[in-house]
Amino acid sequence: MRNLSKKIVSICLSLIILAGMIYTVASNFVIAKERNSGDEQVDLSSLIQEVEPPDKGEITIEEPVVEYRSIDEPEAHDLDSEEGHSHGDEERAEVQELNVQAPDFELETLSGETVKLSDLKGKRVFINFWATWCTPCVEEMPTIQHFYEEYANQEDIVILAVNATDLELKLESVKQFADEYGISFPILLDEKGDVSINYEILTIPTSVIINEAGMIVERIIGPVTEEMLVSKLIEE
Repeated sequence: MRNLSKKIVSICLSLIILAGMIYTVASNFVIAKERNSGDEQVDLSSLIQEVEPPDKGEITIEEPVVEYRSIDEPEAHDLDSEEGHSHGDEERAEVQELNVQAPDFELETLSGETVKLSDLKGKRVFINFWATWCTPCVEEMPTIQHFYEEYANQEDIVILAVNATDLELKLESVKQFADEYGISFPILLDEKGDVSINYEILTIPTSVIINEAGMIVERIIGPVTEEMLVSKLIEE
């Protein structure tokens, strides 16, 4: 009898709890329905702004402009039209006074002979660094050739032209140039560019003057004139 009473009490409690849960759920449902009925429906599509991609025709990508210039190629100069290969006055060449030991080198000439700088100690040496594609170099060559013919032997001056052979398209162009301009002083072939590097040649034409003691006394950056050669190699 006692057990039956406990079961009845348990069932009653369960029913009460279940009724409470049903009431709570129903109340929440009614409240939610009343709130929804009072709210206006919102068109979600109105909240979405369509973003159109920019017109491709209006997009411009500016690439940086890069100018390339070889450090071995000098700046362009205006040419004197009245005197063929004239280079104008000495203002176009930069003269630097130095007093440094000339790096020794040994190079072959176009004719296959070997020239070693240290063997020329006791003589004044004029070395011109050049290339066939360098316009100022081409212009000054007849000037150097004329000075060589007029003064080199009687003044005991050695003229050497060191060709930047490593920058030439082909060796044949150097031979053709020498024949065309009648170059009679030695043209040395710097096939690996080592001599130009050792002499810190950044621009051509560049010339150096070496005294009897083997010291570089002057560097001339730019084309030379005959007056310059006379004043630097003979009068000084």
